[in-house]
Amino acid sequence: MTVIRVNDVNLNYEPSGKGEAIVFLHGYTGNSQDWANQIPLVSARCRAIAIDHRGHGKSEAPAMEEAYSIKTFSEDVYALLSKLGITRCCLVGHSMGGFMALQLVLDHPEIVKAMVLVDTSSGEFEVAPGYAELRAKLDELARAKGMKAAFEYDAAHNPVRIERFKRHPELREVTRRKMMNTSVDGYVHVAKTFGKWQPVTGRLGEIQVPVLIFLGEEDTGFIRASQILKEGIRGSELITVQGVGHSPHEEAPQVFNEAFLRFLSKIIW
Repeated sequence: MTVIRVNDVNLNYEPSGKGEAIVFLHGYTGNSQDWANQIPLVSARCRAIAIDHRGHGKSEAPAMEEAYSIKTFSEDVYALLSKLGITRCCLVGHSMGGFMALQLVLDHPEIVKAMVLVDTSSGEFEVAPGYAELRAKLDELARAKGMKAAFEYDAAHNPVRIERFKRHPELREVTRRKMMNTSVDGYVHVAKTFGKWQPVTGRLGEIQVPVLIFLGEEDTGFIRASQILKEGIRGSELITVQGVGHSPHEEAPQVFNEAFLRFLSKIIW
C-alpha cells in the first residue's frame, strides 16, 4: 500500500517494476486489484502503477458529492503522475477508468503515449428502462444498511446482474468483494458523475496516439459505444472477446493478455 496526497485527497496506488510507465485505471466499484492478471506480466519489463480512485479501495472517500466528477478523477491521475515524475505513459482504462483516460488524453495529450480502452464509452450511454428507480433504491440501501445490502438487492433485482450471474455464477462473489471494498460515499456519489460528464465523442478525432479497444461480446450496453470509439479514433483497433461481459481482463485474462501484450510490443517493447 502506497499513499500519495493529490488534490486534497489521499490516494492509494500499487507500484511495481521499472521502465516505461503503464498506468491502470479501474472501473466503478473496482480497485487496483482488478488488474491482478495483467500487472505481473508488464511489471517484469515496465513500471506498472495501479490506482485506487477516490471513493474506492484503500483511497480516501470525500463525503461531499461535488468532490466527484470524471474531470476530477482525471486530474487526480494527472497530479499523481506529475508527483511521481512520470512525463509519458500508456493508459489502461476499464469502464469508468476509460472515461478518465479519454478525458486525460484530451486535456493533457503530452503525457499519453498510448491507450488501452476496455468496455468503455466517450459519453454515449444506453440506460435501461427502470434503472433510475433501481439506482435510487440502491443508494437508499447503501446509506441505511451498508454495501452488503445494496449488493444483495442489486443481485436480486437488476436484470443485467441476474443474467450475468446466471451465465457466469463465479462472477457473483467477485462483484460482491468489489462492492464491499467501495465506500458508501463513493458508491452513491460516483454513480451520479456519469450522467454529468460532458461527452467527448466530438473530440475523438483529436486523439493521435495508438489505441487498442476491448469489448466483451456479452456487454450489450457498450457495443455501440465501442464502435463509436473505433470510428472516432483514427487508426484504433477493436477486439471483441467472445463469451464474456463487462470485464474481459478479469473474465478471460488469457485472451485479453495475449492481445494486450502484442499491443505493448508495438509501442513500448
